[in-house]
Amino acid sequence: MERLTLLFLKLKERGFFHLIISNYSVQFIVFGSSLLVAKIMSPTDVGIIKTIETFANMAIVLGGGGVIFAILKVIPEHKDNAIRRLSLIFSLKYATIFSLVVFVFFNLLAYSGFVSEDETLVYWFQQYSFLIVPSVLTMVLIRYYQAIDRFKRISTVVFYLKLLSAVFVLSFTYFFFIRGYVLSMVISTVLATLILLYDLRKELVDKTISERHIEIRQKIIGLSKTAFTAQVIDQLKLQSGFLIANYVILDREIFGFYAFALILTQGINIVASSVQQFIIPKMSETSGNLTLFFQKYKMFEKRFNIIAVAIFIGAQLFLPLAVSLVFGDKYDGAILILRIMLVGWLIEALYALKGVIFLSLGKMKYISYASFTIFLISVPVIYYLDVKYAAIGAACAYVFQNLVSLGVLHYFVHKVSKHS
Repeated sequence: MERLTLLFLKLKERGFFHLIISNYSVQFIVFGSSLLVAKIMSPTDVGIIKTIETFANMAIVLGGGGVIFAILKVIPEHKDNAIRRLSLIFSLKYATIFSLVVFVFFNLLAYSGFVSEDETLVYWFQQYSFLIVPSVLTMVLIRYYQAIDRFKRISTVVFYLKLLSAVFVLSFTYFFFIRGYVLSMVISTVLATLILLYDLRKELVDKTISERHIEIRQKIIGLSKTAFTAQVIDQLKLQSGFLIANYVILDREIFGFYAFALILTQGINIVASSVQQFIIPKMSETSGNLTLFFQKYKMFEKRFNIIAVAIFIGAQLFLPLAVSLVFGDKYDGAILILRIMLVGWLIEALYALKGVIFLSLGKMKYISYASFTIFLISVPVIYYLDVKYAAIGAACAYVFQNLVSLGVLHYFVHKVSKHS
């Protein structure tokens, strides 16, 4: 008990709980707005919103061009402020150009009918896509704060920023439905980016040029390219279940039930992503000492697994009751789907931190190998289950894909630890 208390006090001192609060406040806009939309609109419309967000989120992840990983890897390894400042400025320029290219590419996909043949859905996606570039820049800025171990500062800034933005987004959504949701999401994202840029304005002035600027830029570019390749494959793997369901499940109300269950399941994922963001810089600092590195990793993984099991039990007991209480019988068709997907979430949580090993050691090629293997094994099964059992099949496919992911990532982690 005493060791557990000391652990919590140390985490509090390092800013971990600030990060958790910050991340929940950031997600509150998307998650809270999605629930409000689900309350007001039909399951069919919820499916439309989820489709728009999924494609936009893919664009945001890819829009960084892998530079976000490079920041988390390069900056913790250098204590020189000039190098850190140079890394930030170059990363922002890199991300701006890359995200603009991705913005154009995804809009061309939408225009060509790849996103959907529904003209209304395509229209809203094109409007929503204007948050892609500012979202990428915001991610770069937030990761910079985390990379320099200023968790408390960024957590406080983002908490209050998103708390105010949440009121704006939810109000517009309530009064203007999907139009208000899309418009307020774009505006609030742009404002968040401008405020973070202002907060870091002193570090964006390159007064001192490090003699190692060419070396640092080349390292960032090299890491970004490797990370981007891994992200493309990982996004195909990660989103394959939803994308196949989007094209295969023709009953859009049933698809809406699946989308609603997925929204709730992904809402819980903020815990895993918060832990990942917190420990990546810590693990990168010890990447030169592999014995210490894997000792720290095992400690983090063991403690997180206990938390994940507790969350799973709580979600299975109380989340369906909360859905019935808030939404009545409107989403009764989503309850069984949700319970199945929570099993998949628990499996996902059990391997969630394994990716930290590859990121911290700069072994991004293994993420590519793992994601591609998972994609090849799981896609045929996902397609079969979706065609055969519709939304229930999609939920079971989510469980299956995470089981495959657990096995594949365990294999590659063993391979890395053996050859490092």
